[in-house]
Amino acid sequence: MLRLDMNVVFNMLNLIVLYLLLRHFLIKPVMEVMNKRQAMIENSISNAKNSEGQAAEMKKQYEDKLAESSKEGLKIIEEAKNQAKVQYDRILENAEEEAGRVISEAQRKAEADQEKALNEAKAQIAGLVIAAAAKVVNQEASAMANKALYDSFIAEAGDSHDAGSN
Repeated sequence: MLRLDMNVVFNMLNLIVLYLLLRHFLIKPVMEVMNKRQAMIENSISNAKNSEGQAAEMKKQYEDKLAESSKEGLKIIEEAKNQAKVQYDRILENAEEEAGRVISEAQRKAEADQEKALNEAKAQIAGLVIAAAAKVVNQEASAMANKALYDSFIAEAGDSHDAGSN
């Protein structure tokens, strides 16, 4: 039969007391630490997921800004090209106007020089004609006669010159 010994009962009581003490002073605090640690890990994981979401959003914003900057850069380059073309056209137009002005001025100066040379030639011819007429007639022409003779010569020379140029 079974016999209960006092030692066995004391050992069982000791085991029950030891279990209760261990549970109260060791297992319960360890479980609390483990629960806190698990909550902290879960919190860290959720923070990491939030940070990852924020990082993804910031990356998307960065990529959007980069694309926008690229478009703006292309727009600025296009505007610069357009401004350069406008400036090129304006410079070309100014150069053409300046060339036309220089050519026109050169033509006017050439015409003035030609007219001056023609008038000088007419004056020399008139002087030669007066001198020749004076020798032929052997008389001294008065200043008035010379002027009248000169004017009539110029008029006739001008008429013949106008008739020759038509």
